[in-house]
Amino acid sequence: MLKFRSIQFKLFVTYSILITAIVAIAAISFYYYVSDILSKRDSESIFQSTTYISTQLDSLIQNIDNAAVKVIFSDDIKQLFFEEDNPVDPTISSYNVRKMNDYIFSIMGPIQLDWQINLFDMNGRFFGTGNNSVSKLYPGGKMNTITWVKDTLAADGAKVISPPHSDEWDSSGKTVISLARVFSWALGGKQQGILEIQQSYTVMANLIGKLMAEPNGGASVNKSIYIYNQAGNLIYPYSNQPNAYPEFYWKQLQRENLATGTSTINNPLNKQREIMAYTHSNYTDWIVVAVESENVLLQPVETFRNSMFIAVFGLLLVTLIVSFFVARGLTLPIKEMHKSIRALRVDTLLPSSQIESNTSLNELDILNTSFKRMCIRLQDSIEEVIQSRSQEMQARMVALQSQMNPHFLYNTITLISIMAEEKEDHDIVKVCKHLSKMLRYILSNHARNVTMSDEVAYAASYLTLMQIRYGEKLRFQIDVDPAMMEVAVPILIIQPIVENCMKYGIHVAPPWKIELTGRTDGEKWTIHIRDYGGGFTPEALQALSQPKLNLYAQESQGKGLGLKNIAERLQLLYGEEAIFEASNHPEGGAWIVIGGLIQQSDQDSKPSEEELAG
Repeated sequence: MLKFRSIQFKLFVTYSILITAIVAIAAISFYYYVSDILSKRDSESIFQSTTYISTQLDSLIQNIDNAAVKVIFSDDIKQLFFEEDNPVDPTISSYNVRKMNDYIFSIMGPIQLDWQINLFDMNGRFFGTGNNSVSKLYPGGKMNTITWVKDTLAADGAKVISPPHSDEWDSSGKTVISLARVFSWALGGKQQGILEIQQSYTVMANLIGKLMAEPNGGASVNKSIYIYNQAGNLIYPYSNQPNAYPEFYWKQLQRENLATGTSTINNPLNKQREIMAYTHSNYTDWIVVAVESENVLLQPVETFRNSMFIAVFGLLLVTLIVSFFVARGLTLPIKEMHKSIRALRVDTLLPSSQIESNTSLNELDILNTSFKRMCIRLQDSIEEVIQSRSQEMQARMVALQSQMNPHFLYNTITLISIMAEEKEDHDIVKVCKHLSKMLRYILSNHARNVTMSDEVAYAASYLTLMQIRYGEKLRFQIDVDPAMMEVAVPILIIQPIVENCMKYGIHVAPPWKIELTGRTDGEKWTIHIRDYGGGFTPEALQALSQPKLNLYAQESQGKGLGLKNIAERLQLLYGEEAIFEASNHPEGGAWIVIGGLIQQSDQDSKPSEEELAG
């Protein structure tokens, strides 16, 4: 568990996560960016294929239509075809057949291959030239049974392009595509004929095959081409057998309103996603459709993805190894320093005893140097601290108490002298009783803490002595929470403050009042002492508010000794939790608050009866 909380582990994990995140985000973004470009490029390529095929087919059909227009607008041909329209003998004479061949060949030219031109009327007269020259008479009813013938008559002179079909005039059943137009002897004339120019389906199929050939000359096996007319008849590839694929793609085209564009479809027949591109020709009204599997289309993208993932994995592996050694190099000096700190003892503080740690990192070298300097300073001072620390508290407490006793005894003896002069014998007995209790309290508690009840009783004895001295001129009130009576406190922290009130608070008209109040909140105790005299001077308040009290500072004899003495001892015992506040009360007089943390007194802190007896 500790291993996972080490700096090396955290650095390694942090570097690894950061590098992995950066590389992964960059790789994924780059992959999708390139994939999108390749996908659009492939989709555009397949769409351009349909456009190119549609253009070439338009050119093929337009050449045929141009020839048809020339034939039907040839007055010579129309005259030869219609002049022998004899109901008795509707056949065309050999002379007219020969002349019509000459005219048609002059129009078509010698370069036309695999074509057939047929002229016929609804009476059954038929003339054909091209691959098969024929002139014959068909039964008139035959013409009315042919679908594209009826469509041509309904078109009223516009071109009609039939789907692939077997040649009705040739017993071989050759598959052809027919372009037909209606023509007449004169505009609006009743004598009407039909011109049909046949193009072998094989010519169109070969043209599409060449257009779709791969660069190496082979046929495209991944891309399928379908051509429909507006009625949904399949122009290419032609087959007499039903096929579900052309029907499915035609339904998809109907959803697209036979428009030009590309779309991605889910083909339920082969369970694949496919890219379908389609182009509509306004000239032929044919729709060229190219279909290719998305898996095949995106094969370059997948190849690129796999190559990129391998490269990214290799890069991550290298960066993780580098980050591991970087983290190890950063933490190794820290580990060495940690070993040195754990082995630190009094006899290993000298630099010669430290573990050397030479690194190439300035910060760690500075840290190591600072550690050695710290050890030197500790070595210089540790013996002095050890020797003096155990004696410091005892010496200070004894010194502080010894400074206070002479001052108090001087004041008390002066009081006894005055009272003796005035011959107040009973009061002298009372004074001596309280004085003996106070002297025993002081002399029997060197370097001890006492209970709050003892300290309050000592202050009460002092105030009683002062009340005997001044009579009704002095009034005092003591109100201390019983819950704090067993709290351990330093000796002589209340009486010197009360004495200070007597010293500086009686320079006003009597009666003189002194109030002593004690409160606790369960964690700290506080004693509030207030007089109704003239209060502190600004100089005195400034002296008492110094942030650090110096026990050994040279002060004038007796001036401010008691209050600073108390503040110093509270500081020694309670540290930062010590309370010592001196101020002037808003209603007049001096106001002092002392306090600290609650510490319960033990039995050893109280003086024994033998000690009190002397």
